[in-house]
Amino acid sequence: MADSKHSPVNIALVAPDGLSVVLFCKGIIRSLKNIPGARVIVICDAGKYEQEISSLGVACVALPMYRWFSPWEDIKYTYRLWRVMRSYGCDTIFNFCTKQNIYGTFAGKLSGAKTNYLHVVGLGSGFEKREDFRGKIMRLGYVCLYRIACRWSDKAWFTNGNDRQFFIDNRLISGESTVLTRNYMDTSDYALDLVGEERKKQAMALCGLEHGEKVVVMVARMIWQKGIREFSEAAELLRDSYPMLKFILIAPLEEGSADAVPESYVQAKEQSANFQWLGFQSDVKSFYAIADLAVLPTYYKEGGYPRGLLEPMAMGRPVIGTTSEDCRGAVEDGKNGFLIPIQDSNALAEAIAQIMADEELRETMGRYSLEKARRDFDEVAIVSDALRKLGLPVVGV
Repeated sequence: MADSKHSPVNIALVAPDGLSVVLFCKGIIRSLKNIPGARVIVICDAGKYEQEISSLGVACVALPMYRWFSPWEDIKYTYRLWRVMRSYGCDTIFNFCTKQNIYGTFAGKLSGAKTNYLHVVGLGSGFEKREDFRGKIMRLGYVCLYRIACRWSDKAWFTNGNDRQFFIDNRLISGESTVLTRNYMDTSDYALDLVGEERKKQAMALCGLEHGEKVVVMVARMIWQKGIREFSEAAELLRDSYPMLKFILIAPLEEGSADAVPESYVQAKEQSANFQWLGFQSDVKSFYAIADLAVLPTYYKEGGYPRGLLEPMAMGRPVIGTTSEDCRGAVEDGKNGFLIPIQDSNALAEAIAQIMADEELRETMGRYSLEKARRDFDEVAIVSDALRKLGLPVVGV
């Protein structure tokens, strides 16, 4: 990286969309801004979050991105990235998520950037071991593209040890060129007392809650691998024995994904009085605030510590995750919740019933969730330390 003590440095943070920046990248932006002489440019499909991103004291460049795999769309995306990087004279590129790690690196290389970093926060569905021809080709394609991106990058930051080992085992990158941390979040931003009574009332109204009803909430993408089927089936299994327990699913529709859950599926499940699908909700904190338990029965290629578990933990809620090697890092089985086998609706229902039947257990697990979130996953120390290990001259914590 250029000597920032003697000359200004233009750093491009390349992310998929505005929501990802707002939820996951604020700490990274704050740390990058602490580099002497740094000017930070955020490049993403900003949508309605452009103003909020700009308020962080960065230049926000709204750049459309096609979410799924398309050679033509990806070439156009790379070209647009190149144009932005050239126009801003970007010296350093910091990429966040799979497409950005690949195409942001290509654009940075072509634009003449001096340094390039990858941030791998989960491999996603493109790396699933599928037997169909399309799945095999996609996996092979991503591996080949990542191999080039790694060769053109200085270092890569991982939040999942399994992902890091996959890259090393497949000779995509050397161990010396990696940094491994836990996932991270601004736990102070999820303090329960920040959610006022009015926001809670609005959330309760959306859920149609009646007096005395309890809530199990799941926040995820609307794909099968997140455990949508298992969540809805657990609701059916507990409908008669726990009539005052309501299952709330917050998940935006997925368009273009081969693993997408059809809208018709969840609409059919809503025929049961104890299950409700709310689609996308911008204020998930208010739903965690009224929830008694949060679950994520995922078998997706998570980043090791899914936000669907970390966020409710930071709000003092017990959680249920799966024994998937890409998920279990957030849950200490029996202490802040339970780990269940993947694709096991009965086990999920039993774990939910055990927690909901014991108020003292819920409170004890909730307290430990909060303690663990603040102790193990707060971004203040994790982010700055990781960036320094990458080679960035971050000043302060």
